[in-house]
Amino acid sequence: MSQQSQSTTYIGIALYAAEGFPVQRSIILSTSQRFDAAVWCATVIETVNGRVASWKLCDKTPATFEPYLTLMGIITIKKVKRSQDDIIWIISNLGWNAQDYRDDLESHEYAEDYVRRVLLHLCSESVIRLSVTIKRDLDWQIELCLSELRKKRHEYKFNQYPVIPLMLDGDIVFGQTVF
Repeated sequence: MSQQSQSTTYIGIALYAAEGFPVQRSIILSTSQRFDAAVWCATVIETVNGRVASWKLCDKTPATFEPYLTLMGIITIKKVKRSQDDIIWIISNLGWNAQDYRDDLESHEYAEDYVRRVLLHLCSESVIRLSVTIKRDLDWQIELCLSELRKKRHEYKFNQYPVIPLMLDGDIVFGQTVF
């Protein structure tokens, strides 16, 4: 068995907030269930060439990805037996292009679309499996998880963030924002 096939990656969605602004979504990959080791984050950013998907390595905590926003928590999508590099390569082949969309979308709507398309692309590439119901109602399921994260705020310390499963059918674990 090769080293790459032994790699395990957790795929998730990090949710960031700032008072008075919509919640921002980011695709997140980690070797840890708590998303607190070797964390890669991706979202849509504005550049001189328009909006593009951008990846950033966050050392030990996804809280550093968006320093001006608060990490609300992470929704775990799946654990897969693939390396982070392999998954990043598959995602980059999606060919998502914000310039193909309407100009009147808000920046958070581009990020939401990117996250949705990445997850559906990972399904089509057989990296993850989601039920037809989840794929059809993905935005609603994410909003349900967001609501659950908001309810759990009082259960964790200021330097922690909850990690909940997409289907809300598993245990909630907590990662730390500082080490």
